[in-house]
Amino acid sequence: MDTSGSSTASIVVALVVLGAFLASAPRMMRLSGTAPRVPVLAIALVVVIGIPSIAQYAGAPAIGAALRRDPQLTLQHGEWWRVLTALLAQDGGLLAAIFGLVVVAVAVSFSSWIQGSWLTLAIFLFCSITLNLLAIGWGAVGGGTSFASDGTMLSVLALGLVQARNRVVMAAAVVAVAGGLLLVVLADAHGVAILLGAAIGAVHGIVRRQRDATASAVAAR
Repeated sequence: MDTSGSSTASIVVALVVLGAFLASAPRMMRLSGTAPRVPVLAIALVVVIGIPSIAQYAGAPAIGAALRRDPQLTLQHGEWWRVLTALLAQDGGLLAAIFGLVVVAVAVSFSSWIQGSWLTLAIFLFCSITLNLLAIGWGAVGGGTSFASDGTMLSVLALGLVQARNRVVMAAAVVAVAGGLLLVVLADAHGVAILLGAAIGAVHGIVRRQRDATASAVAAR
């Protein structure tokens, strides 16, 4: 399974997912009447991830080697903490690291406003850790934020699809999920991250609908 995200299909799908997210998230906020706030979580994550990510390309390459996902060191030497710290080690070069940080800022900001900061953080970390654990099994060395960002964006899109309040949001979610399915067929790990995030968002959407239906029934009594 390819975890690099460097294939043409992976890059195209990543841009499609980002475009679908940017087309949907502001609409979801308007429909729910949610007002943007200072994106504290997004700022914190960009700083925490950005410092080691940029530093490894600014004269300290050892930082990337110390933090990245490494199946041999994990399985043979017990360095399981790497499935978490791989989030801090970008493996696609400086420009990819900067772009990844921009996507983190966008994905986490909108998700925090729509789903809440704690749930967003949980989804962000869960998708990253889960995919890095799988990548250990696939024998793939590397790191980065794309698994976490893809999962977070798809959780928002799938939530919008289940809520079914806007056709643009629903269409964007379908297109993004289709892109994830394509990547899975092409043995690209980012497709797994996309589908994982979509599953989380769908469950969240169903829970929200049931909660809202219950609240409406109680209010109608």
